[in-house]
Amino acid sequence: MNFERGDLGSSAALDDFETRAALTDHQDLRLWLRMMAIHKLINNEARRRLRESFRMSLSRFDLMAQLDAHKNGLRMGEVSNRLMVTTGNITGLTDELEADGLVERVADPRSRRALLVRLTPKGRKVFRGAAKANERWIAEFFSVLSAKDKKIMFDLFGTQKAFILTRMQRPARTLPAK
Repeated sequence: MNFERGDLGSSAALDDFETRAALTDHQDLRLWLRMMAIHKLINNEARRRLRESFRMSLSRFDLMAQLDAHKNGLRMGEVSNRLMVTTGNITGLTDELEADGLVERVADPRSRRALLVRLTPKGRKVFRGAAKANERWIAEFFSVLSAKDKKIMFDLFGTQKAFILTRMQRPARTLPAK
């Protein structure tokens, strides 16, 4: 199955990042805007489904995903770095999740002054149900692509990610013209 922009039924669906670009714009810009549009479409639909099915925000889901991967818990600063948000955001989310009995704060055995945040058994159960559903949704969003195409895209984006990370470590004065 091959879908193109013209296959979209509603003009409202076209009001996205990609509409900022004209066909005459640089291909790199158009690619970046398409990637942003896809990210936003998937993010918004996952957010809607999480809220509808689990009464959970995407922010809560992301924080719980980090904690699920670290059974002993994480410091707030670690969670903040992993999610690339402020510690204040994490503190607010943690307060809400703690009030709902989904996370708990415990003493960090490596430092008397630090606290770890970890999922409670109830939190782990709630998160795992949401994570299974989210995994099905993501598979649905990418079901139009063959396994081969997914691997190619994954490898290409890996190359791009590595290049960007290298550039961040050693910024170039000018980018090469193509």
